[in-house]
Formats: sequence, C-alpha cells, structure tokens
Amino acid sequence: MTIFLNTCKHDGNSRMTTQRPAFTLIELLVVIAIIAVLIALLLPAVQTAREAARRAQCTNNLKQLALAAMNYESAHSTLPPGGFTRHSTWPGSMWNLGTLAYILPQLEQPGVFNAVNFDWGLYAGANVTIAGVGLSAFQCPSDASASEPLAIDPANYPGAPAGGNWMQAYSSYGGVVGAWSLRLHIDNPTFALRKANMNGVIYAHSSTKLSEITDGTSNTMLYGEHLHGIFDAAGRAKYHAWNSGYWTDTMIDAYYPVNASYKFLKLDDATGRDYIAMSLESRHPGGANVALCDGSVRFLKDSIDCWPIDPATNVALGVPFNADGTARIWINPGAKVGVLQKLATRNFGDAVSSDSY
Repeated sequence: MTIFLNTCKHDGNSRMTTQRPAFTLIELLVVIAIIAVLIALLLPAVQTAREAARRAQCTNNLKQLALAAMNYESAHSTLPPGGFTRHSTWPGSMWNLGTLAYILPQLEQPGVFNAVNFDWGLYAGANVTIAGVGLSAFQCPSDASASEPLAIDPANYPGAPAGGNWMQAYSSYGGVVGAWSLRLHIDNPTFALRKANMNGVIYAHSSTKLSEITDGTSNTMLYGEHLHGIFDAAGRAKYHAWNSGYWTDTMIDAYYPVNASYKFLKLDDATGRDYIAMSLESRHPGGANVALCDGSVRFLKDSIDCWPIDPATNVALGVPFNADGTARIWINPGAKVGVLQKLATRNFGDAVSSDSY
C-alpha cells in the first residue's frame, strides 16, 4: 500500500506546481523499527551509566564513614563501638544506640548527635525523634528503600510524646563485627568470654584500638553494605534501623559469602532472614562495597574466596558453635579460613594480597 498526497495543485496565478510523494507505509514501519532497535540498544547503556553513578556515590558514602571513624579514633583513641547493651534491670531499652550514632559529630551532624539521649537506650521516648532522621551518607542510592522511612509504633517507645507522627529511617551500611557474629548482651552468663571471641573491629561493647589491628589496616574491613531493599514490607520495617545497635541493624559479619541470599540463605526462612540482614549484600552487579581500616574502599566480588558452607545446615565446615558450652564459635585445626573471613578479622595473622579479591 502506498500513501500519496495530491501531486499537483494550482497556485494563485493558475500555474500548476508538483509536490514530492510522501513516505510509503513500509518506509514508515522501517523507520519505527530502526528507532525501536536503537532504543533497545541504548537503554542498557543508560542503565549501566546510572548504576556506575550510584556505585560511585556509595563508594563516597563509605569513604565518609571511614574518615569519620578515623576522626573518632583520633578523638577517643578507639574506633567507634557497635553500641552498648544495657542490663535488663535498668529502665529503658536493653539495646542501645548503634555505631552510626556515635560518629555523627565527625559527619558534621552535631545537631542530630545532641538530640540523642544515650542514657535511655534505643527504644525510649527520649529517642523517638531521632529515629526518623534519614541521612544520605547512610543510604546507598542503589538500595532505594533505605531512603524511605516507615511509620513506627509509638508503643515501642515508652514515654514518647502523644500524637506524634513518628518515623523510622534506615541505613545501607553497618560496622563489620568479624568472621562471625554473636548476639552479645551484657546479661549473658559468659559475656566476657563471648566478647573476647569477637574478631572484627566494630561490635557490641567494642573499643578497638588501631594497634590491635595486627593484620594491617589495609587488610581489615571497617564498614560494609547490607541490602535493605531485598526484604518485603515486614522485613524493611524490622531490619536496618540506622540508629540501632541491635545485631541485625547496623552490624555485618563475613560468615556467609557476599550476596549469600543468592546462594545459601532464603528469605522465606526466619533465621535465614536474620542472617541476610547482617551479611554483605548489595544491588551492585557482582558484589558489594566495603571500607577498610586504612580509609580506602574496595569492591568485593561475590566470587571472593569463602570458607565452605554445608548446604544442608548452612554452617561453615570445621567452625562449630558452642562446642564447650560457652556460646562461642571456634575454628577447628585444619579448617579453611577464606579470604573474605581474613579480611573481616583484625588479628588472625593473615596478610591478604589485593589481587586475591
């Protein structure tokens, strides 16, 4: 089928003029098809460029956190803690504020820091207002839901002023507790032994000095990414509160591989969800960013060497828990320690070459 316009017409002087024929329908369809192909080719490139920009911003966020931690160390002679738990007999929450709250002054947020009441713990009316403070430095652009605050139940904050529209903000980052995590609490019967069993730099009740990082600051992780957006609505409300020192909020361990939710852990398993919340995960294709104790930021591929995990139990081979009844984790003689675990520990005596990850 061919579409023609009138090819002849008379002008005002009765002279006949000739017009060129219009495009045929087939020619129009060919042009549309070419445009569609070009869009299909261009879209992935645009998405890749956008992700590269988001990853660069994430890298910058972690650099800010690492610099803030170094400035904190200069002021207090220790790296920032993961938070301090409180005796159950004390008024207020048993769980206290987390590591990100401690470095607020070093991030040039003195107003937010001064609004925090460390005397009353996390879940107290005195701290309900700061729960909703969302800082872009705590949120990876690729983890969009981390920047979306959710309403909180005022009943969880005894003493909160009535009638407030209280919100909870979230974070994409956490302090690296080591090769494993223990649910440390000061009321644990073996608390001192369990605390000594921790091998990272930021964990509950930590006060790590740079001199204690005998594996080298360039070989030890400080902060890393966890993925808030991997969860459904219930999970996003439960995990990664920016101000919390609870073990699934602002703490990360290296027990499981990077992006373990694609390999071992399942979102439909309650225990697995907890471990996903505190594992290295991100939306960046192929891995996740981490800040090291020398202030640098590295991208860890999700293929990085890790100790073997038993797929039937999701437990690392040769790394038993509670073998002596003290609720600690041990590495049996001869058991493999992966590059990921070596990077997460401060004092295993392992120098990791940068070309191994």
